[in-house]
Amino acid sequence: MDKELSQAGPWIKGAYALATGNILLWGSTTVLYLLIAMIVSDLPFMGGVLLILFTPVVTAGVLREAAHPRTASDHPGDSLRRIRDIFVGALRDRTLALPVMSAATILLGAWVFSTVLAMICGIDGPSLGQMFAHRDLLGRLFTGVLLLLFWGLQVALVITMLYVLAAIVLGAARPVEALEHALALWRERPLGLTTLGTTFVLPLVVAFYSGPWIRALVAFVTLVPLTLAVYLSYGALKTSAPSYEAPLARKGL
Repeated sequence: MDKELSQAGPWIKGAYALATGNILLWGSTTVLYLLIAMIVSDLPFMGGVLLILFTPVVTAGVLREAAHPRTASDHPGDSLRRIRDIFVGALRDRTLALPVMSAATILLGAWVFSTVLAMICGIDGPSLGQMFAHRDLLGRLFTGVLLLLFWGLQVALVITMLYVLAAIVLGAARPVEALEHALALWRERPLGLTTLGTTFVLPLVVAFYSGPWIRALVAFVTLVPLTLAVYLSYGALKTSAPSYEAPLARKGL
């Protein structure tokens, strides 16, 4: 376990080094994603679904760019092309489009399940105060444990899907194989993955109960570094875990 914790530290530090090393690219990517997310999520009926399907595409684009960074040129359009590739490049890549959208469909199913579970349990921003109101100590304790389990499930879902996408983009795994690899990682390196989730996803969970500007600020400093940390850890984890052997890397990616 100490080894897992010592491994996670350099991944986290390295992720922020990569993010700040090209703050223009990654900052612009984050701001644009947040703007699109705000617009799409406000769409009636299908807003949440579209955002869930769109997010893995952007995540795959970040992984592709991190794996094969290009030297910035003096041409102003170069940065715009890189941002465009981050947002739509995975869909334009014939070898990636179907696997990434398959992963997005899996994520959508998990999101529907968690949304229904949250509705049943009453776990959302407006009703959270009511959950703890007028309860005895045992009732408050039960509510707290329920909330902890629910958000722990959400953190695990986010980390799992990130490694699924990493296996697809970086390891050329098919969706089912990528999911198997991600689950194998939880068996082999649970503390390392939990550390990444606690560092990056837990602040987003806490910010969920805050104002929109706080949520946006927390997302700005965590979203891209989280994906970059997964990118940095992918190679080390797949070689160190006996049951995690991804296929050969996709040629020309």
